[in-house]
Amino acid sequence: MEGVELELERRSKFLNNLIQQKKKAKEQQDQKDEFNVRVRASDMPLSVQNRAFSLSRELLNATPGKADNKRLALALKKVTYLLLQNRIFYSHHRRSLLLWSDC
Repeated sequence: MEGVELELERRSKFLNNLIQQKKKAKEQQDQKDEFNVRVRASDMPLSVQNRAFSLSRELLNATPGKADNKRLALALKKVTYLLLQNRIFYSHHRRSLLLWSDC
């Protein structure tokens, strides 16, 4: 009888582990789909758009709280405005956003 109980316990652990793995894979896929956004502006060169998005991402990562649509829009607006005025750049050495006035 002990062998049957051990086999049942082993199968139960296996199934629980399989369920957890499927849940984790689904959550990761959902999260990936949630952040997979592509936006392009027609009045801005592609290289400037890419830079604006990368700088906005850095800006959002530095701010506390959840990144929602409003925060993303404000960050993009701020970074795009400063980029177009050539007043901002990204320091790979310090991994931070710098305004020309800060240098």
